[in-house]
Amino acid sequence: MNGDVVAIVPIRSLSQGKTRLATVLSPETRAALIRAMARGVLESALASGAVGRVLVVSPDPEALRFAASFGPAVTPVLQPEERAGLNAALAQGMQRAQEQGAAAVLILFGDLPLLTPGDIRNLLRRDAPIVIAPDRHGSGTNALLLRLAALPPGGPCFEFRFGRDSYARHVEEAHQLGLEVATAITAGTACDLDTPEDWASMMASPAAGTALAGAEMTVPRGAVPCARGAGAW
Repeated sequence: MNGDVVAIVPIRSLSQGKTRLATVLSPETRAALIRAMARGVLESALASGAVGRVLVVSPDPEALRFAASFGPAVTPVLQPEERAGLNAALAQGMQRAQEQGAAAVLILFGDLPLLTPGDIRNLLRRDAPIVIAPDRHGSGTNALLLRLAALPPGGPCFEFRFGRDSYARHVEEAHQLGLEVATAITAGTACDLDTPEDWASMMASPAAGTALAGAEMTVPRGAVPCARGAGAW
């Protein structure tokens, strides 16, 4: 895998999560949706032709078994209890990718329901050391590409700063390391799914039917709120 682009996909849980969607979706529907979205992200990464391997980092045994079902191109990585949290999961994934000689790491979240292989190729065609795909509000980070050769040799490593206003914080982190940043915006990377407003926005997209096709679920009548409005760990 030397020289590959390695995608890192953190998954906190396949059965517990998306609690902010509880007002519009049942627990069973949310679980089915989480699994369908994660499957879509992994399949898009593998089909892009630009990613050599995917690391799924999770503390959830069910998520690790799910990752293993994709075959040798997807590696499950157990996140230990003492390294809890999203940023710790990503740091663990990047360490594993560096140990295996990756040329770049691509952070993708499992709740990007409209993501396509073309969205991933769009990120990778940009030659900046850091490429960030913000959410549709321009404040969060839904995908991040880091070319490892650009990091200062023997110097500080890029520190993931996912959380509130992570887009601006990642730009600041890159500039502190003297690295240029490019921004990539596509529908597939801009649309994540965490709140009822996110749900309404996705359901308004023509691609929503395709995104939900693999969920094997029935969307309850009236589940889409009237309002229209970033990946949560």
